[in-house]
Amino acid sequence: MSAGFLALLDDVAAIMSKAAASTKMVATSLDDVAAMTGAGAKGASAIVIDDIPVNAQAVTEFQIDPKKEIPIIKAIEKGSLVNKLIAIPLALLLNEFAPFLLNPILAMGGAYLGYEGAEKVIHAIKHKFFHIVEDDDETSQNAKSQEEFERNLIKGAVRTDLVMSIEIIFIALASIKELYPDSNWIMLLITLLVVGFFITKMIYGLVKGLIRLDDLALHLDTTALDNKVGAIKKKIAAFIIKASPILLKVMSVVGAAAMIFISGELLSLQFTFIADWVHMLPEMFITKFLGFSIAGILFGSTLVGLFEALNRVPKPAFLKK
Repeated sequence: MSAGFLALLDDVAAIMSKAAASTKMVATSLDDVAAMTGAGAKGASAIVIDDIPVNAQAVTEFQIDPKKEIPIIKAIEKGSLVNKLIAIPLALLLNEFAPFLLNPILAMGGAYLGYEGAEKVIHAIKHKFFHIVEDDDETSQNAKSQEEFERNLIKGAVRTDLVMSIEIIFIALASIKELYPDSNWIMLLITLLVVGFFITKMIYGLVKGLIRLDDLALHLDTTALDNKVGAIKKKIAAFIIKASPILLKVMSVVGAAAMIFISGELLSLQFTFIADWVHMLPEMFITKFLGFSIAGILFGSTLVGLFEALNRVPKPAFLKK
């Protein structure tokens, strides 16, 4: 199912290819989008699969009303579109005036993904093998009311999405430059707008679907009549209820793995010795995946250790206020 999720995101490329055939005016732009949407989709899915904000089962007195789940996701989606509108001009400006900064910025995004991925792996190991539970949910700790909790949840998700959005746009820009180095800024602008819009709608559409799996099961169960069709609907409802937690767990694991793998890939753009080392391995996807993942987890774990060490250093009195 998780592999299907990634494949579904990549299938945006095929959809755009068909759309390109319907018009000559923007055919070239849409073909460019189709060529690099896969890379952008993978970068996005790495974060979104692992960090579906409204699915976090935080230990807090504030709980999300099921009726507010979709409005919260829509608010995050709106923030994500705004993030794309911030990232696109930034990418175009850098491409025009400081193209040498593109790879370092992608590598910084890779460092962030490595840190996030390694932190989740370390957290899971502590919880699984050492039974250490870390309560680091600042969203719930700082909230004084249900409304503030929800606002903090949306703000935190949009902040996380901003990093994701910058990565999507910069990966897309790098892909266009590689495929069509002579593209003008109008073509770049159109392509990046299409990428940003379609990826955002695809991702958060899938998130909404995942959130509503329980509603689908309830609908099937309550509308099932006392006949053969009704019995099938009840079995499907029971299967959805049992499978949903497993699906979300698997997607979380796949998200962390994708996060770490993409981290290594992005870091290799700046630190070319990583790419040189991976290219020395046998030409198979699994070896490439493992090679970049090792680089990502090592770099990310180093950052996690560094930040934990810094947190243990006594802070000056004026910083505690």
